[in-house]
Amino acid sequence: MNIALTSGVALGTHIPGLLLDRALSARGVPSRVYVLEKYFPDEVRQRIQIAKGRYSRDYRLAKAAHALATDHAELIPPQTLTALFEEWDAAGVGSVTVFSGFWTDVVAAYADRRPDIRVDVCHVDAVPSPSHRHAAEIPGSTHTWLLDARTNTLTETIPVTRPGARLPWKSRSDGFLAHGGGWGMGTHPAAAARLVEAGVPVSLILPEPWSDPPAGLSAYHQDPGWEPGRGTGFPRLVAGAGTVAPAFDDREHWADTFELTRRSRAVVSKPGAGTLLDSLNAATPVLFTDPLGGWELANERVWCALGFGMRLSEWLDRRDPALLQAMHERLRAAADEAASYPERIVAEGFGRGAGRGAGEGFGEGFEQGFGQGFGRRDR
Repeated sequence: MNIALTSGVALGTHIPGLLLDRALSARGVPSRVYVLEKYFPDEVRQRIQIAKGRYSRDYRLAKAAHALATDHAELIPPQTLTALFEEWDAAGVGSVTVFSGFWTDVVAAYADRRPDIRVDVCHVDAVPSPSHRHAAEIPGSTHTWLLDARTNTLTETIPVTRPGARLPWKSRSDGFLAHGGGWGMGTHPAAAARLVEAGVPVSLILPEPWSDPPAGLSAYHQDPGWEPGRGTGFPRLVAGAGTVAPAFDDREHWADTFELTRRSRAVVSKPGAGTLLDSLNAATPVLFTDPLGGWELANERVWCALGFGMRLSEWLDRRDPALLQAMHERLRAAADEAASYPERIVAEGFGRGAGRGAGEGFGEGFEQGFGQGFGRRDR
């Protein structure tokens, strides 16, 4: 069995974990997804929900908090960790894919207990994200990078398993989708308002309901009944008042946000890893708003260098529909050519392929370039 270790506070790691789980299962490989926060005490999970609301309302606060991100694996009670290890033993776990670096200490402890397991750290961002930036190296682990900021390349991807996920350009609506990632953080509401004023229909996803959206805007909010720690289902949306939602018929294969992404001409969002993965799988270009931190800025630079997106302000200056279609065509070709991470895991016997060390090549140059400390800090 392969287990994917994700975090509910970063859906940019959780969604890839769910997609990997579906892809491996479709190839006959037993798979399961584990969310770190599920094993926290109730009071800690409650504090996380409070923080989520604060960050969605105050983007400056969110930026400051993410810049100071630290490892929280020590919040798992010892008895809970023991039970988790026993569960993994009983399930016959043979390999681990680490999406969130906050799992590092847990995986290192399990590897001490089970030195035969294979561990691959899958980086969904182009440089180490906050969870990986503070993570020590897991002995014997390998590292996979889906994006590479050093070369501005897309190296691998995690595709959706259902055929027909990518809709033809001519069959899409003329509207854009604006959202702030899993936690609804960013400047996308103001961006959506500006687009509506410019005559562009917009679907806007918010953390909470909007009772009276303006004309030209379809409002959605995150389903309050969905939590990443409950089961392995994808995140769901609820349509706001007056919004005619599409039929969300493929919730086993992708999130509702992806359903809206595949129907849109462009996505307006900050450059989170999950947004870029949706962009590639749907061949929908991204018009970028203000990034959360240096790792997202690195993602944006890679996506723009590949011709898959541009800054929203740049597009508004030109407003040329041909630009979007050209980006769509490049995304479609790249998705067809990109190597499949799930297929490599299967081919190599659960992902024991060659990789580079954590943070290798991302030293002082990246710190100076993006204003963040990206190098690995061993403990």
